[in-house]
Amino acid sequence: MKVKIVERHTGPSDMLREYVLNKTERLSRYFDRIISIDVVLSVEKERQIADFHAHLTNRKLIKAQEESSDMYASVDKAIDKLKRQLVKYKDHLNDRGTNVPVHEVDESEQKSLHREIIRTWTYFQKPMTPEEAAMQLDALEKSFLVFIDAETDAVSVIYHRQDGDYGLIEPRR
Repeated sequence: MKVKIVERHTGPSDMLREYVLNKTERLSRYFDRIISIDVVLSVEKERQIADFHAHLTNRKLIKAQEESSDMYASVDKAIDKLKRQLVKYKDHLNDRGTNVPVHEVDESEQKSLHREIIRTWTYFQKPMTPEEAAMQLDALEKSFLVFIDAETDAVSVIYHRQDGDYGLIEPRR
């Protein structure tokens, strides 16, 4: 989980940064699919404002903003608000009828990001005319056929159209 901290209208404070990092790292206990958290700490006269934006998987964004006269108190209140929202969202995901533990969904998302090419069928290397390809398509009982056109020496695709005719896709040169 990435944490980005921005301080506005105040000097940089290493103690405050460490405090915020400590608090945000604990959020993964409540929901383990947090991608990143953006934190904006700003000071406006007497107001100390802590603004948190948690980016979750599936492009979900959870926000929490709190203000008080003490920055540490603002951070604590905002973190508590973020915890409640994360728990509520996690319960919502579990109640939707998925009945899949959260860690298993995370693995399936990783699989969907890594797609494999699975070779299921090869095309004919022998050059043939579109008419021969149409006969071959009927013989194979497939929906399409990739072949090398004997006239143009280019890869072409012939397929069954919904109206019963054949469609031919040829590359443009």
